[in-house]
Amino acid sequence: MNIGRIVIIGAGAVGAGTAAELALRDRPHLLVGRGEQIRHLTERGLKYRRPEGVRQVQLSTCDGIANAQLRAGDVLVIATKTQHVAQVAEQLAWQPVEGGSTASELPVLTLQNGMASEPILLRYFAHVYGGSILIPASYTTTGEVISGAAPKIASFVMGRAPRGLDETAQEIAEHLREIDWLVQLDENVIRWKALKLLHSVKNGLELLDLSKEHSQQLGHALVHEAKETLSAAAIPVAENSERTEDMSLFQVDSSSGYQPGQQSTWQ
Repeated sequence: MNIGRIVIIGAGAVGAGTAAELALRDRPHLLVGRGEQIRHLTERGLKYRRPEGVRQVQLSTCDGIANAQLRAGDVLVIATKTQHVAQVAEQLAWQPVEGGSTASELPVLTLQNGMASEPILLRYFAHVYGGSILIPASYTTTGEVISGAAPKIASFVMGRAPRGLDETAQEIAEHLREIDWLVQLDENVIRWKALKLLHSVKNGLELLDLSKEHSQQLGHALVHEAKETLSAAAIPVAENSERTEDMSLFQVDSSSGYQPGQQSTWQ
């Protein structure tokens, strides 16, 4: 396909930050959100903090999926939390697309690290692409996103769901590389989601007032249980040694204002 716009559903740290990178390069995009965040972004733009400085970025925005006015060539990017994916799919799949089709025929890319999004979306969409993302970004103040890694903004492994690769995956990957993402293609992306799960299963501990030793003990126990669960479900786990991208280009820069230990669960 010839990709036209990137239509991002979800205006949190990852969604709004990705829209900002597209806007800064004059790339066609649409950020779909709801509530105070999207109203603020529409009226005032996004305060976008990067290691190299702060910019006020005007975005193409839309309040609500029903107002998106989709086009042929759009790529749909789901940047909500996993618990909202089913509701988004129900609303989005039947939206009309200029030319007479529906959104269910457009390619859809997930940015959730959990394993539930792709099976949900495959009930509604013909072309689903899954991904496992590493991106140190935070959104705790309305209208402001901190993106903390440099020089590359994100590390992303993606492939077709439930598995495979095709030309559209290649095209999407190139679009993401152009906004400074490290992108690796893999036919079986669930392996990478499993690897990320072994890290993120500990995120909830950031919310608790624990000693370092106690937190480490609980973290080890959670990772052990996750490994046992994945093994019982016959879900393979990727190894970091399998990464083909240069991860030295993806480092958190303290000058950005991003604070380690304040990941999505903390936010």
